[in-house]
Amino acid sequence: MTFMFPTELAVVKSKLESEGIECRVLDEHTVQAHNFLSQAIGGVRLQVAESNLEKAKLILKENGFIRENKKSEQSKVEKKISDPKFQKTFKFLLFSIITITIVLGLFAFTYLYINRPTDLELLTKKKWCIDYIVYQNQEYVPYTISDKVQIRLMEECFEKLNFQTNGYIQFPGFNSPRINGNWKLENNFISVSQIDTLDFLLERKYEYKINQSELILSSDSLKIYCSTLKYGYY
Repeated sequence: MTFMFPTELAVVKSKLESEGIECRVLDEHTVQAHNFLSQAIGGVRLQVAESNLEKAKLILKENGFIRENKKSEQSKVEKKISDPKFQKTFKFLLFSIITITIVLGLFAFTYLYINRPTDLELLTKKKWCIDYIVYQNQEYVPYTISDKVQIRLMEECFEKLNFQTNGYIQFPGFNSPRINGNWKLENNFISVSQIDTLDFLLERKYEYKINQSELILSSDSLKIYCSTLKYGYY
């Protein structure tokens, strides 16, 4: 046995010698001279003859100097987890869940991709509000004049760009009534024609970028910035 200090060893040594077992002590004087060396050299060692080993162990156990390390019993959960059959089943279930998740994700992505709205559907079914336009590097905000009394509320847009499926288009006014004309979607361009006023400004061929919430029409000197209407009505 090993002890950190000679005083601990003396009690055990005395008990063994009282039972007729001869003991041998190593490094006792070194530790007595310098206690801080005990840990460095591995403590003070108590030895007995091999022929007395089992008898010495029994005496020390009976007197509480040696405690047997009992393995703690596994809980039902721990036993279940350590069971090879359970581990195999769990791995199979985990693999199945991951596989199903991937398959469902791919199915959802494919479904959404196939059923995504076309540009024509986005243009005609969404309600677009013109936020502002940029003409020859100057920014302008439309303002439609109506012969009816207008009560303009917060978060409500009156300056709407209306694409109709019959080829009719309506722009907001610029200190004027609404502007009417025709439009056509062809070869990734929007062509606007037959504008009844401000034709020099609006009647042209536009490149466009569109998604669920934003529409940008671009020509050589004009850009029209639109966003999806969340409030208001026609």
